[in-house]
Amino acid sequence: MRVRLAALLVVLPLSLPSLLAVQNESSTAHRLNLGFDQSVPGDVAFIAIMFSTSGEVEIGKIITEITFPREILTFKEARRGLPIKSIDAELSTQIKNEDQNAENSILEIVIASKTGEAIPAGTLVNLTFMISPEAPTLHTIVLENRSEAFTTDDPSERVELTTTDGEIESLDIPALFACFFYMH
Repeated sequence: MRVRLAALLVVLPLSLPSLLAVQNESSTAHRLNLGFDQSVPGDVAFIAIMFSTSGEVEIGKIITEITFPREILTFKEARRGLPIKSIDAELSTQIKNEDQNAENSILEIVIASKTGEAIPAGTLVNLTFMISPEAPTLHTIVLENRSEAFTTDDPSERVELTTTDGEIESLDIPALFACFFYMH
């Protein structure tokens, strides 16, 4: 018992600063994360764009640039999620070639509030990509996420946005889902 208490007293002061930093980051940051999916070559993959906010600053516009390898992935469509449907926000997409690397495409996504309402947190957009039949299997395709946000103010101000990249895992066999009880 004394050993556990001594160990706790040694570990707690060492971990407290990192716990406070994580709590502070999550309470004040605006985050835009890309999801992940698993699929086989020749099939589609779905990636969600998820937004979280502290609510301290109202965000009225988000611009996201997703860089992906054009030989392996083809962008098919973007569907509005419930948060942007609820405020009737505009959603636009545009494919561009990356200047620095001719093998990549950039998908630019703009989400803008038409009414001046803040964009709510949640899954903002659901993206559909087609994986090339020639894509390597057992390979992770990284979707690089560069995003920026702007306030609802007039004129709007840029707001720092923390991002995470998305991933599509190219499998060699299709992922199968079945009911455990049905199979036994």
